[in-house]
Amino acid sequence: MTIAFEVVQLIPLLILGCMAGLFMKLADDISDKILRLNRRFAVPLGIAYGLLMGYLMIADVDASVLFGGIIIGCLVSGKIDSTGHYIGLATILAIVFSYGIKFSHIIFIIAAFAALDEMKEMIHISIPNFVFEYRLFLKIGVLLLVVFDFMGLNGLLLLFAFDFVYIMTGRLDSRLIHEI
Repeated sequence: MTIAFEVVQLIPLLILGCMAGLFMKLADDISDKILRLNRRFAVPLGIAYGLLMGYLMIADVDASVLFGGIIIGCLVSGKIDSTGHYIGLATILAIVFSYGIKFSHIIFIIAAFAALDEMKEMIHISIPNFVFEYRLFLKIGVLLLVVFDFMGLNGLLLLFAFDFVYIMTGRLDSRLIHEI
């Protein structure tokens, strides 16, 4: 395959990864913050991000490992804690169990990095807030997995696409939702 062909195949995955990040963050903030939207809107958003993540997990091996690890990390750290997220997780599991995914032990390494990023309150050492805010444990961990060829570059690119939109949505959603 040529590089151009691989890039053309990657663009839809990155767009879907961005959309999954957007819907997940909106579902999270609708559940956790006092916004003008009814908390029940978190359920369709959970279904939407669950469908997107589930599809990505069956469409791309790196996405499967990445999102599988993130989901396990969030479960371990207690971040899946609302109806929207329960529905999102159920949707992901329904897709994964229906179509199957390739399982890899790398999922557990990614889960450990993802869990570290969510344990700001539990870690009692002096680590700057931006490390947790930008999920640097996960990003550096996935980068190392790519460098040492345990994971493909698609996983790192999907992580950055997903997380960029997730972080930007967190910064903008309160202003945008309150204006509606």
